Amino acid sequence: MTGAGQSCDLLVIGGGPAGLAAAATAGRHGLRTIVLDERPTPGGQVYKQPGPGFRIREPARIGRDYLRGLALARQASESGADLRTGVEVVALDGTTAVVVAGGRSYPVRGERLLIAAGAHDRPVAFPGWTLPGVVTAGGAQALVKASRVVPGDRVAFAGSGPLALAFPAQLRHYGVNVVLVLESGPAPSPRMVLGLARAAAGNTELLRDAAGYRGQLARYRVPLRYRRIIVAAQGDGRVEEIVHAAVDPGWRVVPGSEQRLAVDTLCLGYGFVPADELLRLAGCAFGYDEDLGGAVVQRDDWCRTSVAGVLAAGDVAGVRGALSAADQGRLAALRAAADLGALPEGQAEQLARPVRARLAQKERFRAALAPMYAVGRGLYELTTAETVVCRCEEVSRAELDVAIASTRDMNVIKSYTRAGMGLCQGRNCRRQIAALVAASAGVPIADVPAATPRPPTRPVSLAALADDSIRDEGLFVRD
Repeated sequence: MTGAGQSCDLLVIGGGPAGLAAAATAGRHGLRTIVLDERPTPGGQVYKQPGPGFRIREPARIGRDYLRGLALARQASESGADLRTGVEVVALDGTTAVVVAGGRSYPVRGERLLIAAGAHDRPVAFPGWTLPGVVTAGGAQALVKASRVVPGDRVAFAGSGPLALAFPAQLRHYGVNVVLVLESGPAPSPRMVLGLARAAAGNTELLRDAAGYRGQLARYRVPLRYRRIIVAAQGDGRVEEIVHAAVDPGWRVVPGSEQRLAVDTLCLGYGFVPADELLRLAGCAFGYDEDLGGAVVQRDDWCRTSVAGVLAAGDVAGVRGALSAADQGRLAALRAAADLGALPEGQAEQLARPVRARLAQKERFRAALAPMYAVGRGLYELTTAETVVCRCEEVSRAELDVAIASTRDMNVIKSYTRAGMGLCQGRNCRRQIAALVAASAGVPIADVPAATPRPPTRPVSLAALADDSIRDEGLFVRD
């Protein structure tokens, strides 16, 4: 189905756990559903599926995440949902999305719009972070899971959170030579472990996974060092050595604690940031919670945002993990079905009750984890004057400091320096610049207003947006 004038009951942006679970639920209750995803295959980041052209003969060997993503995609497809991959949403008008696919653009309208765009790796700027060989956990996952490519011969992992256990263990399981894991948070104390035990109900699988990952690292004799952070990456043309250091509880570097290690790959996993561009473009209200990724969209208990007809589910609304994301998607779909008259209100409430119970269990577990992985302000204090902060436009910390000395307005800083105007549209530098503004003003990052959102949210060719109805009457002459 292509072309203008397309419409559906529920339009879902994002084909990860939240979007696929929402589509399956909506389809079961008779809603016409379209799912739009920019990746070549559905599943999202955690449930990433191998790309087109790969034949999977033994699915169980790829892992549980692959199987879960495959099952969700199958459920969504069998429900009658129209799953569209390789498409990009570049603008919104109410509950209508402007989509670019195959070099052309067209609108798709939903009676209800669910934004389930997921999250991306939290960018961390430090000297050498732009060197080849420095990769994010998400980038390394794409290499390993989707393309079956080993990222390097001597790999160090620096980050924090459950991912700092899970991903290095997964890499090592795939045969990658992981030589060091750095965790910025503290080693689990007896009190922390007791808190996790009290939140174990409904979360035993997560606890088993964590214990299994820690056991894998120990079995492979991979050093795991707590309260340490990456300080610099160095090398001639690519990373050859890293510098790491001890940190205090605020993740600020302890002077004199620096150590060096020879590596050819540095993998960074300091958590995730909601991919909130479309929510901002829609005009949704936001709060702030650094441990959930920073700016977090405000929602009610049905995943409805402050904008009528617009819902948000999954990590785009605060990073809580794939299992929670899927249940949020189910909850949002039930709300959409009730709003559109496909499901009686009482039945929607009844179906939502066990979903909410599971979400509450996951939230208790997340709260128990919080003391171990609370993000420290020092994460944003690793740059020097020469460090490139906006890698797309090659804007250094020193250039930003000059602009910030005269204004705290993110829009003006963007205009002065071009930081945030490149291909990533600020995804890699926006938070770092906000932290610099906050430090200069002596206020929390939460108090720094974001730059005004503008379409297109993704780089797009003029040809894709061109109107075929406009004809050249000889006004344009080619030399």
